[in-house]
Amino acid sequence: MTLPLIDLQSAPAPELARSIDAAMRGHGFFAVAGHGVPASVIDAAFDAAHRFFALPEGVKRRWHIDGWEQRAPRSPQALAGTTGQQGAGALPGGLLKRGFDPIGWQSLDPDNPPDVKESFYLGVESIGPNQWPDELLVPGFRAALDSYSAQMEVLARRLMGLFELALGVERGGFDGFMRHPTCTTRLLHYPPQPAQALPGQIGCGAHTDWGALTLLAQDDAGGLQVQRADGGWIDVEPLPGAFVVNAGDMTQRWANDRWRSTMHRVINRRSGRDRWSIAYFFDLDSDAVVTPLPQCTSADDPPRYPPLTAGEHLAEMYRRTTVAA
Repeated sequence: MTLPLIDLQSAPAPELARSIDAAMRGHGFFAVAGHGVPASVIDAAFDAAHRFFALPEGVKRRWHIDGWEQRAPRSPQALAGTTGQQGAGALPGGLLKRGFDPIGWQSLDPDNPPDVKESFYLGVESIGPNQWPDELLVPGFRAALDSYSAQMEVLARRLMGLFELALGVERGGFDGFMRHPTCTTRLLHYPPQPAQALPGQIGCGAHTDWGALTLLAQDDAGGLQVQRADGGWIDVEPLPGAFVVNAGDMTQRWANDRWRSTMHRVINRRSGRDRWSIAYFFDLDSDAVVTPLPQCTSADDPPRYPPLTAGEHLAEMYRRTTVAA
C-alpha cells in the first residue's frame, strides 16, 4: 500500500485539512511532502545514527537508558518546572527515557517477546538532560540531532494547526496543550529479522503511538505495517523524501474515535538488510488534560473517554512496555 501523499505546498490550508481528515478517518496514516525540512538535515541525522549504532555494544552501553535515571530530575516538581505548575501529569523522573536501549529492552506488544531493535532516545533538554555520546567517538552527533529535532518541532506544530482546522477547532485552540511539549526523537536500528526468532518476536511489536502525532523518516528497506480495521495488516511502501504521519492516542481521544490511533508494527524481513528510521513523537505538555472535543461529540455520540493527562498516559505506557532494567 502507498499511503495518501499530502504535499503541504500544493493547496490552501482548508483543502489540506480535508485531505488529512480523510486519511485519519481511513487507515490513520498519511505521508507528507513539501514539508520544508532540508534533505541535508535529514541525511545528517541518519548519518549520526549509523555512526553511533556502529560502535561496539559495550561502548554504546555507556549511555544506557537506565543510567539516565541516576542523573535525571527525580521529583515531579523538577519535571513540571517548565510549565510553572506541578500538575498531576508531571512525569516521574524515572519514566522519561533518554539514551541507548539495546535489543530486548522493550516490547511494544507486551504479549509477545521483546522487540528486535535498538534505539537511542533524545528529548527536550529543559525537561530533562539528554545523554549525549562522546563527541570524540561520534563527532557532530549532538549538532545533527539538535537541528533535526528543531525542524521536526516546527513541522509538527504546523501539522497540529491543520489538525485544528480538520477537527473544527478554532485557530490556536491546541496552543495551551503544547506550550512545553514532551517531544522525543528516537533513532531506530532494526537488524534483519532473524530466522531463529521466537514465536511472535519481530522488529517492533504491534502498538499505537502515545502522544498527539508522530513523524517518521525511514530508509527504503520497508517493513512498516499498518493494521486494517478488520485486523489484517498492510505493507506500507516507503516514499522517498516524505515523512510518514500518524495520530497518537491523545488525538484519538480528542477526536472521540473519529480519527484512529492505528496499530502498526515493523517486521524487517523484506530487504534482507538493516532497516533505519527516526521517529519524532510530539507528545503535548505533561500536565495537559485531554478530553473529547465538543466538535467531535453530540447527544448521539457522547464522549467516549474520561479526562486524562498526557503525562499520566506516557508514564504508564513506558512502564507497560519496558522489559529489561
